[in-house]
Order: sequence, then structure tokens, then C-alpha cells
Amino acid sequence: MKGNKIKIGIVEDEIIIAETISLALEKLGYIVIGKVGNYADAIEMVQEQHPDLLLLDINLGSNKDGIDLANEIKDRFAIPIIFLTANADSKTVNRAKDIHPIAYIVKPFSSTDLYSAIEIGWTNFNKSVNTVAAKQKHVILKIGSFYEKIMIDDICYMKNDHIYIDIFMMDESKLIVRATNQEMLQLLPADQFLKVNRSCIVNINQIKKIDTKSLFIADQEISITKEIREELLNRM
Repeated sequence: MKGNKIKIGIVEDEIIIAETISLALEKLGYIVIGKVGNYADAIEMVQEQHPDLLLLDINLGSNKDGIDLANEIKDRFAIPIIFLTANADSKTVNRAKDIHPIAYIVKPFSSTDLYSAIEIGWTNFNKSVNTVAAKQKHVILKIGSFYEKIMIDDICYMKNDHIYIDIFMMDESKLIVRATNQEMLQLLPADQFLKVNRSCIVNINQIKKIDTKSLFIADQEISITKEIREELLNRM
């Protein structure tokens, strides 16, 4: 993900398999934030390390299996899950389907299997949480360890800060998300948001005034080029 790597937690009770998966993920460019092997440690890892997604073995060798764990994690943290399992029987698959995992990988699997499942599943997950949101005038963003609904019209402007975006809201609060300008522009309505300089994206509807070299929004002055000024005047 070039500068915005996916943080992955591994829940696998067989230590050698967990380590093998971890090494494969790191070679693929992902960040492994933890490897745990039981229900309680998995909940603690999610609470403390805030992974973007979990690779979760269904068989954890206890009364509560990976599907039980996935139920609690999705209810409390809304984190996408990829199931790992040696079982592909209909009963297991049907139980797993109720969780709506972003992927289901049957052991043994290769690094290519992992990569494909993560990339396709992660992309589809982000599209799905925002498709309905766009129609409802809000966007779903991960703020800290939770996914939150942010009303699009309440966004004033955004400023890029390395691998993070500072989002300045109408109520003068500031949200911080791990994303790029391009990723944010893909999530937001193209007719409402415009990148006006190297680091800033503005909500055109929130602009108060424009002069020759700047626009003013939420009591902030933001520099713009002549070309951007002309485009703003045409779109306002």
C-alpha cells in the first residue's frame, strides 16, 4: 500500500504456522501488529494494537472457536476478518458465512493466496462501507480503532500530514485518519471536493470567499493557484 500499509493481526494457535504467516505477510509489505493463539489474547490485541484486519484461524482448540471470536470482534470493533481454516465442510462454511468475512482461506495456502485474499477483500470492504454512505450523504472512516460515520456536508477542509489526513469539521473539531489525498478524493463526491494545493482538499460548499491567491474557509486562509481559482469560480 505504498506509505499506508495495512496493519494485520494474526490469531492462530499453532505457533509455527503463525510465524510462517507473519513472515509471509512482512515479505508482502504488510505490518504484522501481533500474533496470538487464543480468544482472550485476541480481544486484548485488538483493543491495544488496533489492527486494520484480522487473519483468524477457526480452530483455536478451545470451547469458543474463531467464529465465536469473530462475532464478538465484529460487534465491538467492526474490524474486517479473513478466516483461515483446514475445514471446508458445509457446516463450518455456513457458520462462517454468517460473519460476512472479507475472505475465507483453506489451509494449506501460499503467499499468493494470502496476498490475493487481503488485497481483494480489503478493497471490497472499503467500497462496501462507503457505497451506501455516499447515497446517504455520509462517509465511513476509521478514526482510531473505530469506524465512524462522518457527515460529508460537515467537512470544511482536509490537510495532508505525511501518511495522515487532518479533517477539519464545521464544529471546529479535527479528525485524523490514515489515508492519502487520493484515497480521500475517491471516497468523497467529486462535485463537492477539490484539491486546491499540494496538501489541501476543500469542501467547495463551505468556501466563504476567494481572492486572487487564496480562499477562505472556516476562518482559515488557504493558498490557491490562478487555475484553481478559475475552476472554483466556475463550480461555486
